[in-house]
Amino acid sequence: MYTISDLRKLLGLETANQVRNRISAIRGILSSCLRHGPNNQILITKEGLGLLRQLQQLYDTGLTLHEASDVIQQSMGENGLVATQRSGGFTQDSVNREQQNQLVAILRDEIAFLRKRVALLEEGNLTPGKSEHCHEWWEEMKHEIDLS
Repeated sequence: MYTISDLRKLLGLETANQVRNRISAIRGILSSCLRHGPNNQILITKEGLGLLRQLQQLYDTGLTLHEASDVIQQSMGENGLVATQRSGGFTQDSVNREQQNQLVAILRDEIAFLRKRVALLEEGNLTPGKSEHCHEWWEEMKHEIDLS
């Protein structure tokens, strides 16, 4: 059984609140791996640690905690176990993994695009909602102003 401080070290997190946020994000899945010790201390089993590591790996790829928890919840079958029913020669687990990999690839592309866009905005090379060659509205009226 792992305490919050143990999990913080094992997951490489800075604060206990980060661990609690991750537990909260997948609380429904972790319910069978969650125990309470003395003074209502939160304890997590080895299986729970595995789920939290999986969540952290997804988070490290650029997903938010909510998105990462959605991916984990979709990959889990009833009672927190991965569904391994056969369908057309493929296991449900392999189909879910393929869908997850496609989703992760799409999200990585989206994150890369957004990072480039933010970098351009921060440099001042791009105004939100305008193309790069568009002038500000007042630039057209500069010649009408008499500064004498």
